[in-house]
Amino acid sequence: MKSWKKRVLLTVGALVGLVVAIGLLKLVFVDFVVDFWWFQSQDMGVYFLMRWLYRYLVFLFFTVLFFGIFLVNFWIATRLVGMAEGQDAEGKKDLFKLLHTGLRRFYIPFSLVLALPIAIPMYANWEAALLFLFGSASGVADPLFSKDISFYLFSLPVYNLLQKEVLLTFVVLFLVVVFLYRVEHRLLAGSEQALPRRAYWHISTLALLIVAIICWGFLLERYSLLYETTNLPVFYGPGYVEMRIVLPFIWLVTIFLAATGISLIVSFNRGKGWKIPAVFALLFILSFVGKNADFFADSVRKYVVAPNQILRERPYIDANIRSTLAAFDLDAVETRDFKTASQPDFDATDPDLVRRLQNIPVWDREMLGSVYEELQGIRTYYSFPTIDVDRYLVEDRYRQVYLGAREIQFSKLPQSAQNWINLHLQYTHGQGVAMIPAAQAGDEFMTWFIKDVPPTSEFGLTSKQTSIYYGLENKPYAIVPNDAGEIGTPAGEDETIVNYGGNGGVKIDSLWRKLLFAIQFKDRNIFFTTKTNDHSRILFRRNVIDRIGYITPFLKLDQDPYIVMTEQGLFWIQDAYTTADNYPLAPPVEGGFNYIRNAVKIVVDAYNGKVSYYIADPEDPIVNTYRRMYPGVFRPLEEMPEALRKHIRYPQDMFHTQISVYAKYHQRDPERFYRQEDIWEFSKMPRGRDLVPAKPYYLTLDLIASEEEDFLLFMPMSPYGRDNLRALMIAGSDGDNYGKIFAYRFSREQQVYGPAQVHSLVNQDVIISEQFTLWDQEGSEVILGKMVIEPTGGSLLYIQPVYLQEEGSLKIPQLKRLIMALGDAVVMAPSLEEAAGKLEAELARKSNRRMRQPKMAPRPAPVEAPPAADTPQKTPESDSREKAPATDAGATGKNPPS
Repeated sequence: MKSWKKRVLLTVGALVGLVVAIGLLKLVFVDFVVDFWWFQSQDMGVYFLMRWLYRYLVFLFFTVLFFGIFLVNFWIATRLVGMAEGQDAEGKKDLFKLLHTGLRRFYIPFSLVLALPIAIPMYANWEAALLFLFGSASGVADPLFSKDISFYLFSLPVYNLLQKEVLLTFVVLFLVVVFLYRVEHRLLAGSEQALPRRAYWHISTLALLIVAIICWGFLLERYSLLYETTNLPVFYGPGYVEMRIVLPFIWLVTIFLAATGISLIVSFNRGKGWKIPAVFALLFILSFVGKNADFFADSVRKYVVAPNQILRERPYIDANIRSTLAAFDLDAVETRDFKTASQPDFDATDPDLVRRLQNIPVWDREMLGSVYEELQGIRTYYSFPTIDVDRYLVEDRYRQVYLGAREIQFSKLPQSAQNWINLHLQYTHGQGVAMIPAAQAGDEFMTWFIKDVPPTSEFGLTSKQTSIYYGLENKPYAIVPNDAGEIGTPAGEDETIVNYGGNGGVKIDSLWRKLLFAIQFKDRNIFFTTKTNDHSRILFRRNVIDRIGYITPFLKLDQDPYIVMTEQGLFWIQDAYTTADNYPLAPPVEGGFNYIRNAVKIVVDAYNGKVSYYIADPEDPIVNTYRRMYPGVFRPLEEMPEALRKHIRYPQDMFHTQISVYAKYHQRDPERFYRQEDIWEFSKMPRGRDLVPAKPYYLTLDLIASEEEDFLLFMPMSPYGRDNLRALMIAGSDGDNYGKIFAYRFSREQQVYGPAQVHSLVNQDVIISEQFTLWDQEGSEVILGKMVIEPTGGSLLYIQPVYLQEEGSLKIPQLKRLIMALGDAVVMAPSLEEAAGKLEAELARKSNRRMRQPKMAPRPAPVEAPPAADTPQKTPESDSREKAPATDAGATGKNPPS
């Protein structure tokens, strides 16, 4: 019976052990091997091993460091035991040998046990430790302490962590050493042997080190003042109280703590002289209370700072402004005055105007999605996850365009067709792009630069490789090429069968590899399928955002990756940012960071999935640190193929963040900043019946330099709480102008219509309102598109598309008209050219009417009779109210429906 039970227990134990082994194989072996193969397919095998090893090397380094500190001190304690005089040499030798042998066996594991929990936080922060080790000076210093910015980005976080860890280490060490000395002293008490004097000096040294580490913590506390929020909402960072009161108290606390510790240890070893430590301790307590007492700081603010705040706080406001502009890369913004003409000089036949009108984006990206889906989807399983704006040379002309990648969307397949072979072997990729010019006309067929499947172009735009295996759709893994064949481009009523010929993915040409991938994806079909061959590869992580995030999780990604078509193939370009939340004196923005750089441009091959990283900002200290940390991963931007480099653009997310900061911090003079007299905000743009904050948009203009067209990013700005236009913020994307930001400011003494005010003029136009009413009665819905502002001829030309959408299940917006406004003249026409002609005529009509208006001679003041006693007298206020005309916009027009 006992033998039977033993065999059952052994069998159960073996099964449990097998399950555990399989689990460990999955968690440790399979994940590691599959990831390694995947990174190898990207030519990043070394990078993968470095990231995997770095964290363990950091953990090992600090474990050995703390282990060594503990062991050395325990060894010293062991050596010092039994060294007192007054005992015969033979007895001393035997006792020392006994203690030394026993304690040595105990101290080694004990030191390791103490070191591990202290080293674990460093393991958890291994990347911060590497930034500290690989970081270098940035060449930029903070305005108050004159420390290099890299100190705050790389060193200070590690110092703060190390200070806590080292303090904990030495406190534990001190307590254990004192305890061991006490125990050992009791063991030796029977032989009347006392601890040697050197043991007391050992304890004293540890105590001094603890005091020094605490002092180090107080010194580090100085830098926390640079992130002070007490002075908000006026400014961010320390002010007069922090720098003139709190900072000196920190120094006093540090000095008196050090003096207290030193004098206390000296008195302890001498056994006398306790008055001096008591005095220093009292001074330390008073300084500590002064540093942390809110009532003291509040009193200084109330009675010293508040009556003369701008005088007291001026240098600290200035430091906040300079640091914030530097943190968000705004310190080189070029300010230009935009002088608007009182009488607009508008010529509809001007060749420059005609050329600019060819690049006006009259479609909204958000609305083009449904248009592309219906007109260029071709097959039910194709979709356009996003529509991108870019510029291309079309027939030797620089044209702004909209293009979308035609990707495969598996949810559109019939449910009966969503089987394993279709999803993973046959429906594997999308096909080409569809492209239109930004400028279109209403009531006409849409112009397509590229269309259909396979992609065709009447304008000479071609590409050798148009298949899209990697994109923005969430695609499952695909095994290609395979014996079942992949669905290619349509061929009449049938589909062509194609075979993948790229080098993307991981080879799956053996049973061993098929087994590992079956375990990894929890899909037994991978192992049992007979449709693979010697050339088969498994493609996974096919969403470009997920793909990049898995390779470099330390980069913050822009929300709008965009497709680029070249003669060689299709490529995704993803903007990536380096960010930090500890830049000194700069306030954090939404997202929690207070430093950002568009440091990296990432290219993903849509066919092979190859991911390439290019440094776009070589002055950024963070990306340079990663470049040293991971050699070979980040390459100079000059190494990007020229065909792709022509399509890099300044990213909208970055620009939006920068301008939200610049809206306040463009006031560089501390006094103006304190008064907040010229705060800006994003202009309000019409969207249906609502007014919403504007978003950056791209325009192709020769605004920076005349006769040199640039792909520019625009953001209109208004004074806070007002609707008129205060400035146009512009960022360049081409050539030497890439990344340069310009602020075109309008005079504060001159009224310049903003988008909301122009929208009001449109609503008040009787002809336009009548047309909207007519369309609304015909079972259609009028939708006003995004308003575009284009500077022209010393004035601002406003252009707004008008879409018509049928009220039904199939909602395809149709571009119907284009509204054009300049000054107070508003017209609407089917095309931009016609609208420009009508606008010129309208401006001339208004100008002639103003010229013909006779000048009225001043009337002599009438002699008024005194009012009767029972006649109520009018005050100036009541008189002005009676004479004011009605100006209700709703009386002359109606708001167009959304």
